Amino acid sequence: MKIALTKCERNFQKYEKWLDYFGIQYDSLEYSVPVEDISDYSGLILTGGIDIYPELYNDWEDAKDAGTYIPERDGFELNLIKKALAIRLPVLGICRGCQLLNVYFRGNLIYDLPSIRGVNHGRLEDGSIRFHDVSIYSDTLLSEILKINEGIVTSTHHQAVDRLGEGLKVSAKSKDGVVEAIEYAEKQEKNFLLGVQWHPEQFEDYSSPFSENVILKFKDELR
Repeated sequence: MKIALTKCERNFQKYEKWLDYFGIQYDSLEYSVPVEDISDYSGLILTGGIDIYPELYNDWEDAKDAGTYIPERDGFELNLIKKALAIRLPVLGICRGCQLLNVYFRGNLIYDLPSIRGVNHGRLEDGSIRFHDVSIYSDTLLSEILKINEGIVTSTHHQAVDRLGEGLKVSAKSKDGVVEAIEYAEKQEKNFLLGVQWHPEQFEDYSSPFSENVILKFKDELR
């Protein structure tokens, strides 16, 4: 079994190391190389990376950020999601990947957490990764996976899910109210689908349930 793993702009080797550790084979898919058929893959992981083009979620583009997006990647990955759902592949979205799942289902994003919500979920001033608490909602797929009610996750983002996409529900939030995970509201007869705002591949200790439990559940769901 081999999964499709979307290529991101930095720290991609951390995804590779993480998947290698858990014995998951993968192909790295780049937006510059169109993929017409993903039926040979057993699952799809959407990685983190550059911000999603704002017009895709009916927001505005800040002039100072013009040219910092990669619309080609957005379109490529949205098409991958469409193809994966059509054949009911398991889908895991990480950070940007979580946000893109919400956009795919016609949700929108908080454009910038510090300026709009007054909270900082980005890296620390020295560039090291930030950690913060999250609360897990009961009666969700995520709570079944993690088997805990709260914990500490990695955090390197400045955007987040705002209005939920159609057919989705929140399964975790940070203590300051930022959405940290999304999933199907109704899961019957649907593929595995989970979006997490944290980076499970960036935990120093993979035995954290926010890393290990997530990837092992995804692995169990592979076709």
